[in-house]
Amino acid sequence: MKVPLHERERVIIKTREHSKVLRQPIVVFLLLTVVCTFLLGYLSRTDLSPWLAENAGLWVVVTLVLWAALTLIWCVAPWVRWLRSRIVLTTERILFRSSFTSGKLQSVGLYTVRDLIAHTKKQNAMTRAGTLDIVLGHGYVRIAHVPSVPYFRSLAIDAITNLRNNQSPVQTEASKSEGMAP
Repeated sequence: MKVPLHERERVIIKTREHSKVLRQPIVVFLLLTVVCTFLLGYLSRTDLSPWLAENAGLWVVVTLVLWAALTLIWCVAPWVRWLRSRIVLTTERILFRSSFTSGKLQSVGLYTVRDLIAHTKKQNAMTRAGTLDIVLGHGYVRIAHVPSVPYFRSLAIDAITNLRNNQSPVQTEASKSEGMAP
């Protein structure tokens, strides 16, 4: 995905939502597959009751179609949504597209940010994934499933500090190369 940037804007970090959002679809896929293979195995037996033996071929097709439809809805769709999700920190904005909201990339300018609050749960201590609340003057924006949210928060705070001090690395390098004082 190409990120629309302004003239002097640079990408600091670009990531997806944490992969823990894929745990439930993987478990559902495994359960659906187990149930489907059990039903297919049961329908292939020779000692079926007469009413089931007559239509065993039909029930095999129904089982496979149902497995495919449920896999598409409950497993493939969340995976595609996860692939579309983005969290991008630039020198001027935080851009994000959640897996639960479809549509365009949303952005929050770093000039409007008052505070960043990182929430992590104890069960995410190893991955440090969590939720980032961006506090604005008129409310807040919540970005869920941010991987390594304390690190992302520290990078965002550094970007905000550089932006407010008007000393972004790009401008500093350009001004030094032109012989100007920062």
